[in-house]
Amino acid sequence: MTVERRMIVGIDDIKAVTFECLNCKTRTTVPSASLRDVPRTCNSCSTIWWTNADASAHVLISGPASIGFIQAIVTLNVLIRENKMAFRILLEFDEPKAI
Repeated sequence: MTVERRMIVGIDDIKAVTFECLNCKTRTTVPSASLRDVPRTCNSCSTIWWTNADASAHVLISGPASIGFIQAIVTLNVLIRENKMAFRILLEFDEPKAI
């Protein structure tokens, strides 16, 4: 017997975004309502996470945010696969309610 478990969530279900430094493993969590940008450096070890040059090199569109979101996921997957990110992005959700 095969058992499969999935959790499907919406963007509005994101409670917080956590940035984890790949250098020192320190995490910085920002509530989604307060989220404005990715921190430029790690708060603990000062590893540079991104520069202004990086900001203009990826995912820029003049269309709906939903298209930019999907393009960002594709770009992030490439950057992760190529080990070109200095941090991880983790999303926080509420625990699903028992049925």
